[in-house]
Amino acid sequence: MTLTREKFALYQRFGGDLDARTRAAPDTRTLLSDEEWAMIDDLRMQIAVVRSGHASEAFATTVRQRLDEIADADLRAALWDSR
Repeated sequence: MTLTREKFALYQRFGGDLDARTRAAPDTRTLLSDEEWAMIDDLRMQIAVVRSGHASEAFATTVRQRLDEIADADLRAALWDSR
């Protein structure tokens, strides 16, 4: 499974609120699964910790490796740039 910029755009469309997406557009689960949604949530939180300077170098390296494994280049850039 690869996370893409398009999947992130869907996530952003609902402001990261999975419940809102489930109520308003349950059919979008075929485009972005709940598991992928949770992965984006986790990555955003982990990136925020790294950006804040409160992460160890080992944690930062692990986050970057995970991003490389599950996200395409466009999404990696979008996630690092998003707040």
